[in-house]
Amino acid sequence: MIRRTTALAALTLTLATGCARATPEPATTPAPPASPTASPVVAGPPWYDDVAPAAAATTIGPKGSPCTLSMTFSVPAKWKAKAVKGGADFKLGPAVPLCEIDAKPAGNIGFLRVWQITGGTPLNPQDTVDKYLAEFDGPKEQQYRRTKAGPLDAFEATWTEDGERKRAILVSTLYGKLMITLGGLDTEEFEAMLPAYQLAKSSANLPE
Repeated sequence: MIRRTTALAALTLTLATGCARATPEPATTPAPPASPTASPVVAGPPWYDDVAPAAAATTIGPKGSPCTLSMTFSVPAKWKAKAVKGGADFKLGPAVPLCEIDAKPAGNIGFLRVWQITGGTPLNPQDTVDKYLAEFDGPKEQQYRRTKAGPLDAFEATWTEDGERKRAILVSTLYGKLMITLGGLDTEEFEAMLPAYQLAKSSANLPE
């Protein structure tokens, strides 16, 4: 079983209150490079820009929320957020999990996850994303683009793993870079959860 599968399976079983902080260490083994594209509006796969954000119900990130982060964003009703305890044990490349937001109470099988990017971050954000993707079992069809998460500068990636669509967005904050990822049981679940991802992306901002 690959390390990525083991890490995410263990992560789901070991959530607890209180966001973890990891000791910075350099990442290795980047995936093959690809050139980022511009950011046009693209309907349907792979970017699904025609999918409207879900209605906001809970704000993640500020003090007093389930996960205290250097960024805030909204999630739909019934999505359950928990901070990750011992996130450094589940590090994937440069990414250490801070918060996991479970779609199961809302009727879907999948997660939004928030990751802290550790170590020296290169000027090219694609290098950071590729080091994370290198932990997966042969990601394919990678595409990249510069975009916005709310008013914040961001870099977005989409790819497939075992034929299933995945998504990530890397966001610059005042206290380093955070990454939000979306993954589901299969592509059908992924598409059903896209409104939640679009909500998180469009509502992202710095804490007040």
